[in-house]
Amino acid sequence: MDNYRKSLIESIEDNKIELVSPSREYTDTEIIYMKGYNQALQDMLEDFDNDFEAFLNELIQFQLN
Repeated sequence: MDNYRKSLIESIEDNKIELVSPSREYTDTEIIYMKGYNQALQDMLEDFDNDFEAFLNELIQFQLN
């Protein structure tokens, strides 16, 4: 699970860097796509963090019972 979270964070950071300092010239459509892709990755990370916390809480409660 940590590797998945780490991969998401790295992808988000790499995409942010590419938007700030592009390695090549992008079209307006590509920039819009990259921004949308980055937002989707951030949403996935947020959902993962929330769901994983809930999963851990359920796991702990199950083990205590």
